[in-house]
Amino acid sequence: MLMRMERYKTYKHNPPHLFRSGAKYFITAATYGRKPFFSGNEAKERLFQSIRKGMEDYGWRLEDWVILDNHYHLMADAPEDPTGLSRMIRDVHRFTALWVKKHRKDFGSEKRIWYNYWDTCITYERSYFARLNYIWHNPVKHGYVRDAGCWRFGSYFDRVRQDRRYVDGLRETYPFDGVHVEDHF
Repeated sequence: MLMRMERYKTYKHNPPHLFRSGAKYFITAATYGRKPFFSGNEAKERLFQSIRKGMEDYGWRLEDWVILDNHYHLMADAPEDPTGLSRMIRDVHRFTALWVKKHRKDFGSEKRIWYNYWDTCITYERSYFARLNYIWHNPVKHGYVRDAGCWRFGSYFDRVRQDRRYVDGLRETYPFDGVHVEDHF
């Protein structure tokens, strides 16, 4: 019998956190001061590669994602021991901050690149699909594109090419209007 881990941690200066093995997590991170540190294609590619490596190194599985100039959203499957989430995000942010300071001359003197990250352990299907749609259509919300299928820095770019009718059906069935995410970037 496979034992699932579930741990509820409390922190002095942060909200309590639920760690549940095998669960889906919605993760959001923002840059410091909402600055567009990842405005170039190369910067977005670097961030995506760092996220993928972090997920792999810590045993997480990246399911869906979107990267914008000053924040990103992820949907990921937790490993058997999900308590490494904060270490994984710390590593991703450390490596990408170093990259920004070295390769983005306009931001080389910045002291901080990342502000913080937030995560939600998804506990029911409707919440999962609403957040998935939120990830997929975030570039439209922020005015980057009119059609989310045109934004190549997200998983929706490939998903819509695989089965547009399916993803459009999900959007209608599970609208993301009710998802409240701190995302005013």
